[in-house]
Amino acid sequence: MDWPMVDTELLSLLPPVLKAVVKALGYVRAREWLETRGGVNVNIPVLKGEALGLKADEMARLRIVLAAHMDAAGRVSMPKADKLWQVARNVAICKTSTQYSIRDQALAYRLTGRQITNIRRNGDTGINPAGDGQLDLF
Repeated sequence: MDWPMVDTELLSLLPPVLKAVVKALGYVRAREWLETRGGVNVNIPVLKGEALGLKADEMARLRIVLAAHMDAAGRVSMPKADKLWQVARNVAICKTSTQYSIRDQALAYRLTGRQITNIRRNGDTGINPAGDGQLDLF
């Protein structure tokens, strides 16, 4: 069984289920598939070769990597494709932060300068890390 080539740096930044889907299908195919199947529970059939818009080999790889995330009925809650876009975008913003200004990146990615600043400050994922001085609302 041939597995698609995926950037390990990108995989390390993704949540577990999203990481499994990208590992099984590759980045582009996972994005396409999650645009139609993301955000809902998906039943991964055991005996069917082709299902859910996937080829037999893609389905077999998906069954392998999602086995740990399935419930007793063989269902997995699929994340939305926008999470995949967001993580990849944030990685690209951080990688090119020394080459482009905040203004240039804001225009290129259609974000505000403040959003670009926050993504650069918080690292590749754009997630606010604990202990950065943010006060509790309550």
